[in-house]
Amino acid sequence: MSLKSLLALVAVAVSALLAAPLWAQDLNILFKTSPSIDRLRPHAGSVGLSVLVTDATGKPIESGWAEIRLDAPKPGGFFSTDIPLVEGTRLAEMRLPLKNGKAEWQYEWPIRGEYRLAVEASTVDGKKVSKTFDITVRESSTKWLMLGGFNLGLFLFGFIAGRIFTATKGSAASLIVALLLSATALPSAVAQISQALEQTVEATLTVEPAVVGKASRITWRLDGGVNVPSKGAMLTLVITQLEEGHTVFAIEKLLVAGEFALYFQFVDGSEHSVTAVAELPGRNPIRTEQRVSVTAVEPPATAALPAMVLFLFVIALGLGVGRWSKLRVATR
Repeated sequence: MSLKSLLALVAVAVSALLAAPLWAQDLNILFKTSPSIDRLRPHAGSVGLSVLVTDATGKPIESGWAEIRLDAPKPGGFFSTDIPLVEGTRLAEMRLPLKNGKAEWQYEWPIRGEYRLAVEASTVDGKKVSKTFDITVRESSTKWLMLGGFNLGLFLFGFIAGRIFTATKGSAASLIVALLLSATALPSAVAQISQALEQTVEATLTVEPAVVGKASRITWRLDGGVNVPSKGAMLTLVITQLEEGHTVFAIEKLLVAGEFALYFQFVDGSEHSVTAVAELPGRNPIRTEQRVSVTAVEPPATAALPAMVLFLFVIALGLGVGRWSKLRVATR
């Protein structure tokens, strides 16, 4: 092989190696929440989320797909979150069509911490790009104030008890033992599994058994007798927590070809409703609804241990301060 041919072969190989990363850089993924990320709080209502896929010039792509996966914050910190079983689990996974480069949905954040949103976008001509976003949801300031007020109440209770029982030998120790026994009595939760199915003759909505800590598959499809137009059907899917009557997940006007599926975790161990409304040209909307009873699972005792230790320490501190103040007055 001549030197000229060898150089040409090397040039082709180098071009092939560089083609993939350069090709991937032709697309970009932007992520946005409404309200903004710094204002996100747990259980503060559903939040609008959207991803926008653009080309190298910043122009939204015309069509394509977005594979989306949302993972809950990992366990960590002294205090566990409100729902320890949710930590580090998959919350949602779905494949959404891109309309003018954008995919939108609504979601209510269940716990505080740093979420991870993984997005892989693809165009009709085979281009792909992936990106991961870290979303920090801070705890509500009201909850921290309530925790501070509760600790103050425990301290005052211990302080008063310390002053009252200081004069009686051994009474303070007996009180501490009683407090320990009462604080370690953890409430137990009993959940029953029930699932009500409601189907129409034109569409089917199925939900896998829902258990806190695991994602359930939700599937919606039109029956075989329904003719789907070439442009597809416009599907609106809403998941509502019935006890408080608020929306925890929603997708509006999603263009589907007659079937749609996603994985979603019901993080609240109460009854929910899943409602799907499909709009097809020339006919009435097709509505399908299903009620889902979520199986609540009692978190491990270790999740409550740090909080119990803190509360007992606050009570013991109040007892010590109360006893010290009473003895100080008595010695004067």
